[in-house]
Amino acid sequence: MESQEENSKPKMDSFKEEKPSWSKLKTRKLMKTGVVILAVLLFLAIFTSKLDFLKPTGWATSDYGTADVEFYVMSQCPYGTQVEDAIKPVLDELGNSVNLKINFIAQDNGDGTFASLHGQPEVDENIRQLCAMKLSPKSYMDFIVCQNKDIRNADSNWESCAEEANIDVEALRTCSKGNEGIQLHSASVAKANAVQAMGSPTIFMDGQSYVGGRDPISFKIAICSLLNNHPKCSEMPECISNAECNAEPGKIGQCIENECQYTEDAAFEVIVINDEKCGAQCNPAQILATTQQLFLGSTFKMLDVSDAEAQELINKLGLQFVPAYLFNQDVTKTFMWQNRPELQGSFEKRQEFWKLRDEASGASYWINPEARSAFFESLGIKVGDNKPQMDFFVMSYCHYGNQAEEGIAPVYELLKNKADFNPRYVWYSNYQGGGPQYCLDDASVYCSMHGIQEANQNVRELCVAQEYGMDEWFDFAIAMNAQCNYQNADSCWQAVAESLSLDVNKINACEKNDWLELVKADKELGDKLGVAGSPQVFVDGQEFAGGRTPSAYQAGICNAFETAPVECANALSDSGVQAAPAGGCGA
Repeated sequence: MESQEENSKPKMDSFKEEKPSWSKLKTRKLMKTGVVILAVLLFLAIFTSKLDFLKPTGWATSDYGTADVEFYVMSQCPYGTQVEDAIKPVLDELGNSVNLKINFIAQDNGDGTFASLHGQPEVDENIRQLCAMKLSPKSYMDFIVCQNKDIRNADSNWESCAEEANIDVEALRTCSKGNEGIQLHSASVAKANAVQAMGSPTIFMDGQSYVGGRDPISFKIAICSLLNNHPKCSEMPECISNAECNAEPGKIGQCIENECQYTEDAAFEVIVINDEKCGAQCNPAQILATTQQLFLGSTFKMLDVSDAEAQELINKLGLQFVPAYLFNQDVTKTFMWQNRPELQGSFEKRQEFWKLRDEASGASYWINPEARSAFFESLGIKVGDNKPQMDFFVMSYCHYGNQAEEGIAPVYELLKNKADFNPRYVWYSNYQGGGPQYCLDDASVYCSMHGIQEANQNVRELCVAQEYGMDEWFDFAIAMNAQCNYQNADSCWQAVAESLSLDVNKINACEKNDWLELVKADKELGDKLGVAGSPQVFVDGQEFAGGRTPSAYQAGICNAFETAPVECANALSDSGVQAAPAGGCGA
């Protein structure tokens, strides 16, 4: 799944395997299913659930009922175009029994401009497609499928595709180039945000998250399960892949000759070693839940590092971090281990165990206190000084990073004389192949996700912190969030700086002379901490896993004091704060 705003440093990733039970068209609801991908380095659980929102109004009806289908996509994302192309023949076959609505994932800058993962050409194409939907509700899918054939050149092909779809070219031009198109796009982006659609495609059927196959047959099976005896659905098989076979929870379902067969999975034990002093950072609940989703026969034995058995395993296996997940050798007999070989890359062999790799689980809490102290010292953190250090990694034009900055700002105002607050920036090497479009240097070591203007703005904000201090940094960064964007930051920033009485020449000199030292320090620290995206927040070197609101950040840093100051008793309000969902910008 292509994602504009992906989870920062995920612990589990998702493969779209399970999908609804299609038992002879008897239900109007898709079953809630857990969806899990274990990538080689990432191990993150994503569980789907029924959304509490009303269906769009104005949907058609038919004699066989209707299936309400919603796509949230990026118009130039290949995964988004794939599902559009795949559902088109189903729409042609089932006609007005399917209500399809398409909306777009982007960022509304609030000034008539938008940011999208694939740049301005994608925004332009989003708007063209929305205008086509309004102008020709019956043939807009012909236009979209035509555009998808050469989506990267959509700006030069759209007229011929409009003609092929019998859409008035001049009417489409007027809509897509004017305020009408902007308003349609703003409304569409708002709908995507309302359901927290961050990945392209995000799909709902009858208000349920759809996680099944993306081919025409899979779509037809899913839609037919929502209709009432449609003649085109009479010969549908029970299954076409294992994904449909989930009617018997706790068993392995396999599709054999279009029929579901169920078997028990192999049983095995997972030993989990943890440290009760670690707290929320070491909460294993998500990993355990996903393990049970993947390996149906798994059971768990929980040990604290103080236990004699745990100490023996720590010494025997050379464990450094908790939580540590030690899988019994019988995991190799399970269905998923044998049929999903990519899972094995997330494990390493430690004598008789298969240990989940620390980079896959996110384990980062040192078992040895002396090793932990040495690591903190390398980060510039003084343990025991009763002055916590918050390092927050962002990209200057990651929407989620901006929200984190705005959530941290009131905490800084409350505790700026009691704790250290350090803005840091996320740098990638060779992002998108490197080059001047993304990178500050010829070697493409220091690149920013949203392009060179974001990279330049990262440096300018570092310069403001260095030359003026944190009061001015928060003023400047938050003003830039509101008044500029990744496409105009280089021409927009000076007016913002001058409005705050910041010396433009001083910032320019710093940007020219000190940029390498500043970004190198951030990248080195980010690499040590395993930073993968924006925002990632660390308190005294430990990643903060709480919410993105003032009260949550306040609790995170106040808990790090040896003796909390009286200011920590002053509860900050979250009123008026737009809390970000659990996502971020990541490469």
